[in-house]
This record gives sequence, structure tokens and C-alpha cells, in this order.
Amino acid sequence: MDKNAAENDLNSTGVNITKPVHKRRLSLFLKAYKKFLIVIVIVIIGLFLISKISTPKNSTNSPSSVRSVTTRVDRSYDFSALNNQGKPIPTTTASPSRIKLTITNAEKTSQVLVGDKTFSAKNNKLFLILNLELRNDRATPANIIPGDLIRMTYGGDESRKFAPDLHNNLVPVAAISTKIDRVGFVVPDNEKMFKIYIGELEGKKDIVTIAFGS
Repeated sequence: MDKNAAENDLNSTGVNITKPVHKRRLSLFLKAYKKFLIVIVIVIIGLFLISKISTPKNSTNSPSSVRSVTTRVDRSYDFSALNNQGKPIPTTTASPSRIKLTITNAEKTSQVLVGDKTFSAKNNKLFLILNLELRNDRATPANIIPGDLIRMTYGGDESRKFAPDLHNNLVPVAAISTKIDRVGFVVPDNEKMFKIYIGELEGKKDIVTIAFGS
């Protein structure tokens, strides 16, 4: 029996031989439509995530919320250069054994960055930051400990001298170079005048008065 004869026989029985073809087409269409919907959903989710990442968030850490005021100081002092064990380097005629410490300015601020972390002052406190320049004119590296050389008082009470809350310990300064450093104190946010005591731990101190307008 040839193909045409077989189809005629099937048609003569009332069987619709095109129905399975329609079902297959419908099945393929539904699968394609489902895939299309999945792609659309993925694209929508992706766009939503991108918009969330790229849109700036309002937070208390935004620059507009940071309280900060700065005043110039520009006071310089010479201190003993230290070796890697924190001991004074002996003076020689060929190489000076001093490091020049300059307090360039003072900043009263509500936020401070330490490493990769930002810390915000709380409980009616602010940070008093003294920005420093450390100059080493030696032909070899040397060290200094600014945290041992600076103390602070406020409120007219000179009997309580505060050591820096924020400071580096032994600070290395490369040969014939200037390094930027800082020390910081936690202070009441309503204080506007501070006294800074600069000098060796057992030596005479120079007193610098720092006043902020606000």
C-alpha cells in the first residue's frame, strides 16, 4: 500500500491525521513562551539590582551630614629621632639625630577615617584631630612617637592632661623625606578652646592654644 492510499484509508475512518501536528506546534510554542517569560523576569531582576547598586543611599555617613571645622596652627618642634627599638639615635657630625614635627592644622569633626573604616562620634562628642608633618633630614630612616609628645586639656582644667585616643605608635619616616601623620582626641562637642602640650614626656612642654569659632 502506498502513502496516499494509507492516508485515504485513515481519512475514510474519520481520524484527523493533522491533530498530532497541531499539538506538537502548540507544545513548542508554549515552551518557547515560557523561555521568553523567564528571560524577561531575569532582565527585570537584573535591572532592579543594578539600580539599587548605582543609586546613592541617604545615610548619616554622607558628606553633607559630617560636621567639621578647621583652624591653622603651623607650629614646629624638633625631637629626637628613634631607632626601631624606640631608643634615641646618637648624634653624629655626619647625620642629624632629630625629626621635625609640625602641627599644620587642627580639625574638630564628627567623623574620622581609620584604615578602611569610618567612625562617627556619639553621645555629644566630637573628634579633635591634629594633622602633622614629620620631616627627617637624615640620610637613613628614623622613627618618632607623636602620641608620646602631645597632650591636651580643655574646659580650663589643666590638672587633667589627655593622651591621644587616635595615634600611631612608632612612626617610621624615610630618609630625607616628610611624612603626613595625625593624632586625635575625643572631646565634648560644645568645647571651642583647647590647650595642646608639646614636648618630651619628661621634658619641658610648649603650650599651644587652639580656638574654634563654632
